[in-house]
Amino acid sequence: MIYVTVTESEDGSGIQQIPVDEILYMQFDNRLFISVQTEDAQYVTTGALRYWESAFEKAGLNFLRLDRGVLANLDNIQAVDSVFKIAYFGVGKKKCTMSSSGFKELNKKMVKGSSWQTSPSRDVLQK
Repeated sequence: MIYVTVTESEDGSGIQQIPVDEILYMQFDNRLFISVQTEDAQYVTTGALRYWESAFEKAGLNFLRLDRGVLANLDNIQAVDSVFKIAYFGVGKKKCTMSSSGFKELNKKMVKGSSWQTSPSRDVLQK
């Protein structure tokens, strides 16, 4: 199992390691920090999203840049709203936005073996 070192706040308190598979998405917050969102909590780490994207790719993990400041764990996406370009995660329906190009890349990944379907009642793709 692969872990990422995070803290509970920007001042460095509550340092701990969380399993990468628990990460829903990482988001750059314009203050030199990256917010790491899990189903249960939000953490903080440092670095560039470019670094994390490269590290996850080299480790063979299923992460994709959905927007300029959002790196999502595709294994944890439960549904995608193709009209508003929103990815939904887990039971609590946490969500993140994506750019048009991020949505196109996500569709390419989905075509390569994903079991997502379009909901007839809303334009939402679901696993």
